[in-house]
Amino acid sequence: MDALVEIIKTFTKGEATEFASFINRLKRKQNRKDLELFWLFYKEGELSRVDVLARLYPDGNKVAYHALRKKLLRHVTDFIFSKQLREDYTAETQVSAYVGLAHYLNEYRLDSLAWKYLRKAEQMAVRTEQYAMANQIARQQLDMPLLQLNQDIEPILLRKKRYLQLAIEDDRADTAYKIISYHLHQSKTNLEGADMQLVIENVLTEYELTGSVSQRPSMVYRLMSIARSAAKSSKMYYGFEPLLLRYYNGITPDADPSENDKIYIARLQYMIAHTLFRNKKFKQAHDYIYLLREQLRIVSKSEYARLLPRFTQLYCALRFFSGHINEAIRMVDAAFMQQLRLKPEEVLNLKLNKAIYHFYNEDYRVALRELLSIEHSNAWCAKVAGIEWVVKKNLLDIYIQFELGNLEIAANKIRGMLRQKYSSGKLPQMQRVLVFLNLVNQIVDDPEVAQTQQFYDNVEESFNWIPIEQEDLHASVYYAWMKSKIVMKKPYQVLLDLILIEE
Repeated sequence: MDALVEIIKTFTKGEATEFASFINRLKRKQNRKDLELFWLFYKEGELSRVDVLARLYPDGNKVAYHALRKKLLRHVTDFIFSKQLREDYTAETQVSAYVGLAHYLNEYRLDSLAWKYLRKAEQMAVRTEQYAMANQIARQQLDMPLLQLNQDIEPILLRKKRYLQLAIEDDRADTAYKIISYHLHQSKTNLEGADMQLVIENVLTEYELTGSVSQRPSMVYRLMSIARSAAKSSKMYYGFEPLLLRYYNGITPDADPSENDKIYIARLQYMIAHTLFRNKKFKQAHDYIYLLREQLRIVSKSEYARLLPRFTQLYCALRFFSGHINEAIRMVDAAFMQQLRLKPEEVLNLKLNKAIYHFYNEDYRVALRELLSIEHSNAWCAKVAGIEWVVKKNLLDIYIQFELGNLEIAANKIRGMLRQKYSSGKLPQMQRVLVFLNLVNQIVDDPEVAQTQQFYDNVEESFNWIPIEQEDLHASVYYAWMKSKIVMKKPYQVLLDLILIEE
């Protein structure tokens, strides 16, 4: 696809309108061809060069068209850069802004003001553990007229020495993380907890980081994020759980934690709650979600806004799987009404979860309405949330159509799924889906087949069953509907019976 068109198609309606204003920021002109080209690509997508020339340059001026494309691309990149600067409230951006301001003031010999902003930049860099940046700032401080500013050089040298040591430690940690990530993902098809732990401990020992990890929550978080990514891709949350708890409990608490420590403790608490949830340990997950709720009261506003949607979604799911389906529905409704700052993936997950909750509450038309409210194509959703998300959405759609009595529609949707690229079975995680889809197809073709011994035997023989406590929770959601047809009970009760584990 045309790269320029691909970028433009990522714009929302609001961003497209904002871009139209941005492009006229320097000089407003009538009949702008660059803006005309933008709207053409935005509304109609990729067009052949012949079509574009026919609309914008009937005389066939290819040189002018290519110049126009370059001009539009410059405007688009400037707009994206400007928007990111406006919306990027990260500490790194703020530190860089203070340093840039100090440099500007220094050029005009406003030394006192320049020193003030360098100190602000240093304090923020230290608070957010940007030690390489703090070291650079200390170097700039040494270039200042310290005697005129009544500043002693010794404290600066001591701070710079400490920042350099920590920056070197961060560099070693970064290398260690990359090695750990490589080995964990290389062996992701066989991720037992002991193997994970061995890989991590060997690399930490080699890079002399074993003691550092327990002293810095940020290191624990990054390390566990890498391990979690490997566990997530292989659905090995069960093996990841003891490793995560071990490193979290090994953190040495600080009597006066920094803002950064508070943030990473909150992120680790969310990670633990989510892992326990995926392992169907709902009571323990509730304990950590309550810890997280208290931690959110003391983190920065930006971190609160970042974690609140995840906290809300996880808490809703916990209530749903704990038998409180109506509470889960009320809370997920409230999440949208609160107008949380949701990322596209978070919006998709919340909408799918809401549809699942209504489906298991036997509000089939409401569930269908929730799915239909997802206006984006499956291809777009796959890019944002992954192929598995699209498969889950399509399977739920089939279930809903079946329950509404639309058997032909359900059958057509199954055939549609089988025509998709993932139906080749080349993706390992999709092999079970295809087996499962064929079983669902039998029920759609003949709803009474589910009560036959032959169908029951087919189900038993179709999968390599593992202990229920290790079975993927999301897979249980979709299997529960099929089992409800076999045992002739309400799907929600079957789901609760299926995932009930004594803790």
